[in-house]
Amino acid sequence: MKKNIIKIAFQVFLKNGFAGVSTNEIIRKANITKGCFYHYFKNKDDLIYNVIVTYLYPYLESSTQTLEKMILENKEFNIAQNIYDWYTFMPKLIFGIEENVSFREIQFLIYEGMKKYLYLSKKSCECNQKQHFLLKGLLEKGKKDGIIAAEIDTDVYATTMIALKYGMVALHILDNNIDTEEKWENTFRVIWSEIEAISQTENSDKGGYFYAEAVL
Repeated sequence: MKKNIIKIAFQVFLKNGFAGVSTNEIIRKANITKGCFYHYFKNKDDLIYNVIVTYLYPYLESSTQTLEKMILENKEFNIAQNIYDWYTFMPKLIFGIEENVSFREIQFLIYEGMKKYLYLSKKSCECNQKQHFLLKGLLEKGKKDGIIAAEIDTDVYATTMIALKYGMVALHILDNNIDTEEKWENTFRVIWSEIEAISQTENSDKGGYFYAEAVL
C-alpha cells in the first residue's frame, strides 16, 4: 500500500509540482482514507521525502553509475569514447509506472525540489562531485598514458563538461523544442576537438604522434 501511494504521488507531482498538490488530492487519487495516509506518512513533506528517495535519487545517480560502469567494463582504454558515452547519456525515464516519464517533467520536479529540500540539493551536488572526480580521473589517465597533452587542465575540462551537459538540460526545460541529445553531441565534439588540437600541438613540438582514437 505504501509503495502504491508513493507511486501515485510521484505521478501527480510530475504533472503539478510539489507545491501544487495537496494532501487531500493525494488521498483522493490513491483512493485511500486519511487514516491510511497518516498511518504511512507523518505529513506531506514526509511523503515528498519518500517520493524523492524512491524516484529522484536513482535518477540523479544513474549518470554517475553509468560512467563508473563504462570505466570498469572498458578493457581497452578509450578516453574519448568513455567521455562521449557519458556526455550523451540520457537517464532512463521509465520508473516502473504505467507511463513513460518525460525528461522535461522530471527535470522541472528536481529543480523545484532542490529549491525547497536541502537533502535533494545535497544529493545533486554529491552526484556532480562524483562525476567530476571520475571525469578528472579519466583525463588524468589520458595524460599519464600520453593520449592527451600534459598541459590540459583536467579540473577545468571536467568542470566545463559537467556545466555544459547540465546547462543543456536547463535550456531544454526553458524550450522544449531544443534537441538536447543533438546539443550534447555537438558540444562534446567542440570540447574534444580542442583537447585534440592542444595535444597534437604538444606532441608535434616533441616530435611525437598524437594517437587518441577519434569518436564517431
